[in-house]
Amino acid sequence: MFVQHNKRYTQEAVPSPCWILEEDRLKANLQIIKMIKKRSGAKVLLALKGYALWKSFDTIRPVLDGCCASGLHEALLASEEFGKEVHTYSPAYKEEEIDQIAALSHHMVFNSPAQLHRFGARAKEINPALSLGLRVNPEYSQAPPDHY
Repeated sequence: MFVQHNKRYTQEAVPSPCWILEEDRLKANLQIIKMIKKRSGAKVLLALKGYALWKSFDTIRPVLDGCCASGLHEALLASEEFGKEVHTYSPAYKEEEIDQIAALSHHMVFNSPAQLHRFGARAKEINPALSLGLRVNPEYSQAPPDHY
């Protein structure tokens, strides 16, 4: 359900269950993203793990460059509903899903050299245009550790 920012809705007026999106605020945030992209030259991807309200993709698509998926189902959503670049990262890809993920993705990041060795050549064979990456964990942080 798309709502206007300053309009009040009673509980009875809103169907349940539903997602409510203040479209005016979304559009204002997209204008900020558009300005940042223009100034920086950066690509901006929608992280589907945090936001997958696909009914709003028509509003978001003109500004963002694609989506970041964390597995097969998010890659399918990105490909079918967003229709732009699909960047996929998963800490552990499933053997039975790797071919389909590779076919849907423009860029895949592997979590370890072993994972890259296991699936990289196969993914490139499925999708020769696929860009491959490797997550690097330098085990170094400038931020002080959190103490609980």
